[in-house]
Amino acid sequence: MDEKKCWELKSNCMMRNQSREDAACPAYRQGLGCWEVDWNQIIGPLPASQQEYWLSFLAKCPSCVAYEAHPQEMQAVIDSARELFLND
Repeated sequence: MDEKKCWELKSNCMMRNQSREDAACPAYRQGLGCWEVDWNQIIGPLPASQQEYWLSFLAKCPSCVAYEAHPQEMQAVIDSARELFLND
């Protein structure tokens, strides 16, 4: 099944015109949907201040069209990242 990725679902995604190698978004850089990324691997090694940034970024997900398309997967990602931060 060929599912659209988050940057394809989100019409105003800033990554659309970026090169993958230089993209700030890990999902776009990896060619994955945001629900497919191992955010714990990205967030875990970061200092607390940067972890807070990414957690605040993920906290915006429920208002996104990609979340609407993959609510269970995205909520699991958010909960897992939040737990990682709380256990740090």
